[in-house]
Amino acid sequence: MTVTTPPSSPTRPAGRRSIVIGVLACAALVAVGAWIAHLYGGMIDLRVYRMGGSVLLHGDSLYDAKLPGGSNLPFTYPPFAAIAMVPLAAVPWGVALVAWTTISVLCITALWRASLTKTFWSFFTQRKRTAVLIALTALSLLLEPVWQTIQFGQINLLLTAMILLDLVRPNNARLRGFWLGVTIGVKLTPLPFLALLIVTKQWRALRNAVLGLLATMAIGFAIVPHQSWRYWTDVILDANRVGGIAYTGNQSFNGFLHRIGNDAGWVQPTWFVISVVFGLLVLWLARRYWLADERVTAISVMALAVLYASPISWSHHWVWIIPLGVSLIRGVNRVWGLNPAVVTGVLFYGLFVLRSIWWVPYRDDRELSWTFWQSIPGNSHLIVGMIAFILLAVTSRSLPKPSAPATSESA
Repeated sequence: MTVTTPPSSPTRPAGRRSIVIGVLACAALVAVGAWIAHLYGGMIDLRVYRMGGSVLLHGDSLYDAKLPGGSNLPFTYPPFAAIAMVPLAAVPWGVALVAWTTISVLCITALWRASLTKTFWSFFTQRKRTAVLIALTALSLLLEPVWQTIQFGQINLLLTAMILLDLVRPNNARLRGFWLGVTIGVKLTPLPFLALLIVTKQWRALRNAVLGLLATMAIGFAIVPHQSWRYWTDVILDANRVGGIAYTGNQSFNGFLHRIGNDAGWVQPTWFVISVVFGLLVLWLARRYWLADERVTAISVMALAVLYASPISWSHHWVWIIPLGVSLIRGVNRVWGLNPAVVTGVLFYGLFVLRSIWWVPYRDDRELSWTFWQSIPGNSHLIVGMIAFILLAVTSRSLPKPSAPATSESA
């Protein structure tokens, strides 16, 4: 008896080989680029992540540990984040650096791929799409938030890609929203995205997001119960662990107000009121874009609420400018045409390339003595982000008005 097997598809293995070759090529370029940029002696945040994983491997106290070498930085993330970093702690420093940075670079590519519309990509062949993505990824390294993320070995590009790629999926996609919950379990800052799911009635995604968060908490309590209890009842409330609020790198309402008033009594209540008002405006605009099926824009607008209202939004948190800039270009193009859209895109991304927040005196509380003119470049991320929000609000008037029930979910 002769048994015949169906021929395998030649395209699928070839596609997988191309992906593997692409990832390996990216890792090789990262290894060389990190050596040229002298990153092997830096990446302090990656060192903190590895410290968290190493502490768990050795059974020490996670939230008492300090990074050696003079910085004395503590581990500020939930226990699940330390658990996820154990593989990075188990390999040599060079391997961890190249692997982590390669993931971040590939996330830049994923953000551009998801942010640009199918119509845009339809103008290119597959080979040209790859070339465009490589070019955009390389150029993105010039953006201040992106380079800061790479330079510090931060996690922001990974979390941003996870959130965007998760929420742009169709409503009936399997476990849609779950990965948003996981990002919250790694770093609490994405928590306000749950409000977007609520105001757009994405109940299934909300349920999955909560399950994702609870899963990270459950894993933490199962592996390091005492550390988990300490984090969720004590460490989470300690704002002093994250650094100086007035530092120019903190591009949030809270940072802006502290640079004006330092520790004056009016600063905290003013920050709270402004954050609530802006958060409500963001929810209104994000919902409007979501119901018009402009998902990337809705998610990017919601990210502005996270960036502005968070007590600490370091400049490397602003990697959301990649999808936000694309959304801004689309909105301007829809209302005023292609030429104004191109100019808007060049100005938007160009201002982040300038890195103007570092043009003025900073560190050691020198931000507290800025002049009015110094405060403009020193708060430039906030200024450019607010202009983008206003333009997106203005251009939202041209959006179609679909029926809301069509975009809602049942549990």
